[in-house]
Amino acid sequence: MIIAPTALQTPANVGVALETDKPLAGLTSIKIGGPADYFATVTHPHQLLRLVRWARTVDVPYLILGGGSNLLISDAGVRGLVIHNRCRTIRIDPAPCCVFPLDERPFLFAESGALLAGAARISINEGLTGLEWAVSVPGTVGGAVINNAGAHGGEVKDNLWDVMLLDEADEVQIVRAGALDYRYRRSNLKRGESIQGGFGPVVLSANFRLSLGDAEESRATAQGFLEHRRRTQPVEPSLGSTFTNPPGDYAGRLIDAAGLRGQRMGGIEVSRTHANFLVNAGGVGGATAADVLAMMALIQHTVHQRFGVRLEPEIQRVGDWAQ
Repeated sequence: MIIAPTALQTPANVGVALETDKPLAGLTSIKIGGPADYFATVTHPHQLLRLVRWARTVDVPYLILGGGSNLLISDAGVRGLVIHNRCRTIRIDPAPCCVFPLDERPFLFAESGALLAGAARISINEGLTGLEWAVSVPGTVGGAVINNAGAHGGEVKDNLWDVMLLDEADEVQIVRAGALDYRYRRSNLKRGESIQGGFGPVVLSANFRLSLGDAEESRATAQGFLEHRRRTQPVEPSLGSTFTNPPGDYAGRLIDAAGLRGQRMGGIEVSRTHANFLVNAGGVGGATAADVLAMMALIQHTVHQRFGVRLEPEIQRVGDWAQ
């Protein structure tokens, strides 16, 4: 049951107030999406915990919104509560020193709303190695943990030690990385291609186990990754990578070979810089989620017809798609 907007208020002990009919497009990387029935911003894990537990007690489905990348919000918006996660503490435990035995390597602790790229930069500045690949990856730690984000040959599962989450039974649990069933851009925390809001587990924080490295060498490696991103990925608002790479090939190569680079539909264009990116040529208000879905369908159909390959979405659809 979802109570009509303006009829719902959080109790004082939750510590956050609700907004109604909150526009969401500006909070996404592609600048597309309708409003949330209810919206709240949290900056501390205690607020996140209380808000989610309260939403469960009043039977209001919730969606955790981090950096807004790799997701497409419906033009109709999101029914229920959208929680904007800005819990962003990052620290090194323990502080790095000269020598670590193998079983005493330092952890990078990050709350789930922290930017993954920011966490990577902090680790590099502290002389730690293992997250250099992440300096060019958009989004938050929570989203990265759920989706097993990766780039440049690295991915979350390579260094993730454990995750703190609020499970579906309302208990806070520490879950080791090995229990998350990590695969290419997948984990058992990911709830399929389409999310309409619900009552699933919520990632609160993560620990990455890193190693001491040469800071200058790590900075040089990270800088190379950043420069590669600037050369090969579009600067316009986009979803990030639209489709996962099929075994032994690249989605971008197939889309390009199918003659779709530069193809336009409504306000959406297949990027001329990297064909696996769909860009919003007009920014906020310039394109619709319907344009994106139509373009994705065209790409999938054309690539399958030409090469016999079915491209699978890497992005997730979010919100009310009833229309």
